[in-house]
Amino acid sequence: MRLGIEVEYWLVDEAGDFVSADGVISACEGVDPEMIEPLLEVKTPPCNSFEELVEAFTERLGAVRDDARSRGKRLVPLGTPLADETLRHRSKTRIQVQTAVLGDDLAHAGHCAGTHLHFEQDEPVDQIRVLTALDPSFALVNTSPYYRGERLTACARPHVYRRMCYDSFEGHGQLWEYPDSVEQWRGRVDDRFGRFVEKAVENGVDRETVEDRFSPADALWTPVCLRDDLGTVEWRTPDAAPPLDLCRLIDDVSDVVGKAVEEGTQVNGAVKDDGTVSVPPFETLTDYVDAAIRDGLSDGRVERYLSGFGFDTGEYSPTGESVDSHRSVDADTARRLRLRAADRLDNDLRRLREDGYGAVEEPPSAVSD
Repeated sequence: MRLGIEVEYWLVDEAGDFVSADGVISACEGVDPEMIEPLLEVKTPPCNSFEELVEAFTERLGAVRDDARSRGKRLVPLGTPLADETLRHRSKTRIQVQTAVLGDDLAHAGHCAGTHLHFEQDEPVDQIRVLTALDPSFALVNTSPYYRGERLTACARPHVYRRMCYDSFEGHGQLWEYPDSVEQWRGRVDDRFGRFVEKAVENGVDRETVEDRFSPADALWTPVCLRDDLGTVEWRTPDAAPPLDLCRLIDDVSDVVGKAVEEGTQVNGAVKDDGTVSVPPFETLTDYVDAAIRDGLSDGRVERYLSGFGFDTGEYSPTGESVDSHRSVDADTARRLRLRAADRLDNDLRRLREDGYGAVEEPPSAVSD
């Protein structure tokens, strides 16, 4: 089963202030612009194994980091910008269409940076089910409790993206129930895309423009997506976390997905002897997701739930758990935290380049204020 990864990073100067990513984007291979000028996306080609993915990710990320440093800029792995700052949007027709659909709520999306993991479609129903069930694992790589200067919740990015950006447009940014079949899932996609087009047209966008700029595959922002255009199942759950934590998460998640592909899944929470991967009822899962957003790993239920899938939660050191010491964060503190997150990225990248992922045994030191 082939894998690919896309990670969004903030770009700051040596003082921790946001700067445009344009120069780095144009100079490096495998880098795309995002909605906000200080945000870029580093992506790998499809890889045949986890080991190959780590190697490709290390190479791509290293080249981007090196180019940024040559320009006096730093890459920052954080799910939100932390402080309350105005971030300049790029001017694109796609953004104009999304604004017509979501209105002012779209601005929240520009304050979120995440990781997208692509699995080659093998057994799509089982892949979608198990990736949906693994949604609370964002707590393992949580990077920020802050949004626009205030402590919002333990895991800020999933709350902002799902409950603030898409709150008024139900079904387009939230977690979906497990599918019974691929056809059922594709029917949901077509239905949501139809609503998206009609909402944009209703608010003044030409239908031809909407359908030219968007397709059913890329007009939805749910945490789990069936990407028929790419032949993958896309998992958008994690923050843009430090490299070693992401590698650990991908390693763990890939093992569970591989087992689901080989043995199948069952949706009832019971344990059977046939080897199938058991996932909880969707209503139970949403309780775990809510707890993870609210409390992260400090909620014992979340930790036990993830341990049940084979995760060793002690291997992770989420950045967000170490910065959550204040009710709010001012601009100076936010700049310091960004630079510390950039330091952690640099340290993780050095360890990956020198030793490789397999030689890294101890988690890195957490970033704290």
